[in-house]
Amino acid sequence: MAIITKISTQAKNIDRCNLYLDGTFYAGVSKFVILQNHIKENQEIDEENLNKLIFESDKDQAFNWAVDYVCKYLPVEKQLRKKLYDKGYSKQIVAYVIEKCKSYGYIDDYQFALSYVDQNKFIKGKLKIKAELIQKGINEDNIDKALDNYEENDGCLILARKKAKNMDLEDPKKLASLMRFLQYRGYNYEEINRAISSLKDNYD
Repeated sequence: MAIITKISTQAKNIDRCNLYLDGTFYAGVSKFVILQNHIKENQEIDEENLNKLIFESDKDQAFNWAVDYVCKYLPVEKQLRKKLYDKGYSKQIVAYVIEKCKSYGYIDDYQFALSYVDQNKFIKGKLKIKAELIQKGINEDNIDKALDNYEENDGCLILARKKAKNMDLEDPKKLASLMRFLQYRGYNYEEINRAISSLKDNYD
């Protein structure tokens, strides 16, 4: 058993309250649940029963909100999870919604990574793509599997050609600048050398 020490209306959602047990934030709760079950401050409450009330009240609402969000923004799992927590839903509700969205194929980090690789493979190197996907919260196993579909292409050469237009490739400073630019785009040493060699051959 625990004591409800505080009930406060959420700043971003007046239809929900923050519930504190024994002086510590416990969960976001629908005001309807608070009123219907006569939940009050200084009341002793069984946490197991409270969790059941919150779960049954919030699960469908949270899932419907998540589906709307997915349709608008096509998020990865980490992003959707954060948004649900920001909405004030409990860990149990967030876990339920995430798993349900996965089971319906509404979120799929591997497919997201595949699509991202396909969209960027001609303008960014593997290293850049991987770093950006990690920043989005996709785990490295999914990223590495998605990058298996990355085939060497002329992306590095195309970018190098654009950047080096009217550039004196015999100037060490200009050449170093070009190499840094290609490194920033995520191309590795071999790809950069190959592209520059091709440019020099054409230049000659």
